[in-house]
Amino acid sequence: MARKKLLRFEENDGFSSVLQPSPYKLLEGPHPYRGKWSETHFGNLNPLVLELGCGRGEYAVGLALASKDKNFIGVDIKGSRLYHGAKFVEENSLPNICFVRTRIDYIAQIFDNEINEIWLTFPDPRPERKRKRLTSPIFMERYLKILKGHGLLHLKTDSKPLCDYTLEVAQEFGLEVLHHTDDLYSLENRDEICPPIQTAYEKRYLAEGRKINFLTLKVKNNF
Repeated sequence: MARKKLLRFEENDGFSSVLQPSPYKLLEGPHPYRGKWSETHFGNLNPLVLELGCGRGEYAVGLALASKDKNFIGVDIKGSRLYHGAKFVEENSLPNICFVRTRIDYIAQIFDNEINEIWLTFPDPRPERKRKRLTSPIFMERYLKILKGHGLLHLKTDSKPLCDYTLEVAQEFGLEVLHHTDDLYSLENRDEICPPIQTAYEKRYLAEGRKINFLTLKVKNNF
């Protein structure tokens, strides 16, 4: 298994769709693409969408395939996970998606007020460590630094406690709730508010009979 990971890391180094900024350089100063990712990396001015904690990149790739008029970036610290999505992107020459291997803690050093949407798909609910949740106030502050005014934050989760907690944090930060449901698949218009993309995790949760919570928050002003 360790050898397989090393081989994937080596392949990642050769993928044009994988960027791996040094954390030490990020501590010294912002990423050179910060504030101009669409223009610099993608060569256009299309809206920019992030999936944070993207894992194997299934959801980010699904979004990129469905919306050719937007640019997508999947962010995850696990290079062996990113490899799967990056390999698909390389083999299919998808021009509107890339991956950044980094900790989410550094996103404000990598992106500026340039993000139109952020996706959080089935993040760890961390029932015993609320501060570590990806929708905790410390992370929400980071998101608001990089989201444009009227930008969107989407949460898809099988954890109702995490969804409820996120609603509380949203109220604290004055975010507008555009969509909220504790059972996405009970809605007739679900495909209108959430793209019909399912990760392996979601398929497993649905097979187990779990309800899927979905939430879309909107930034009212620039922060």
